[in-house]
Amino acid sequence: MTAFGEEVAASEFDASSSDATPAVLKEYRAMLEAYGRASAARTETDALAALRDGRAAMIRLDARRHGRPVPIDALPPAAAGPSRSRALTGTGERHVSTGSGDGAIEVLIDRPEPGRPALLEADVTGEGSFRLQTMTRTEDVTHTGRTLMSSIGEYHGRRYLPADATHLRITTTGWGDDIHWSTRLLPLSAATTLTSEHRGHGDEVLRHNGGPALLTVQFRTDTDTDWSVRYLCECLRTWEACDCRPPAWPKGAPGIPHGWLSDLVTGAGDGRSTLRLPRPGFVTVHEGSGSGSWYLTPQPVDIPPPPPKRQGRRR
Repeated sequence: MTAFGEEVAASEFDASSSDATPAVLKEYRAMLEAYGRASAARTETDALAALRDGRAAMIRLDARRHGRPVPIDALPPAAAGPSRSRALTGTGERHVSTGSGDGAIEVLIDRPEPGRPALLEADVTGEGSFRLQTMTRTEDVTHTGRTLMSSIGEYHGRRYLPADATHLRITTTGWGDDIHWSTRLLPLSAATTLTSEHRGHGDEVLRHNGGPALLTVQFRTDTDTDWSVRYLCECLRTWEACDCRPPAWPKGAPGIPHGWLSDLVTGAGDGRSTLRLPRPGFVTVHEGSGSGSWYLTPQPVDIPPPPPKRQGRRR
């Protein structure tokens, strides 16, 4: 509650300013009202519920003030009746949510850096299935995104969370309360740096800080589990939208040339492939089963910088 109060005070919102539209003022008042309820709460459950509502109002307020799509309230759990309140997933820690048992729930995304992609970390313990999808649920659009995580049994992994998602939809199937999950949102700057010999297992997001390199990708799994490794430019746009200038790769260099799916390699079971890393950016590794292992080795490529533009002749 102290942290939330400090963030409310630091919002520097002027109710008399020109951008204080009726919709903006509504969110601002809802944020203050929720803080008042949290401060007066006599139980932890009531305090966390008030903080959840206050955080949601703060997210909507920030979106309205900066012209971003405004998320709407998440739907209640599927098992909830007309008189049943939303499940409590908050923990008091701003970017952490938790849950247990069977059901489906949507959690509003509170980004460490508003409007930017983030690092999503999930932990699952116990017996049962766990599925996490992205959702975009705003005043203008409702769209179910792709599945980021899916597992049976225990799971730990990190995935890249795109900037357009507003909610996380989590579906679990277990026996009673046997399955427990938690999610944490981190800024992309928290991604682990890709080393010259990087070993791991499961899903991960790595930061590539070097220049052009050929990334050798090796997977070993006990089953025919699908896997993939993708490169994302530091501009954080997909290869279709990225207009950063590609390096002049040596003729015959391994890897897929710039073009169709040049940012992705895939396989199933044991496999080996090569991915081109043109510049600093991020490498996302997906091996959802968590039972296999992977080994990444980037090899720098000495590519001279492009020549300077020629100046026109003086007359």
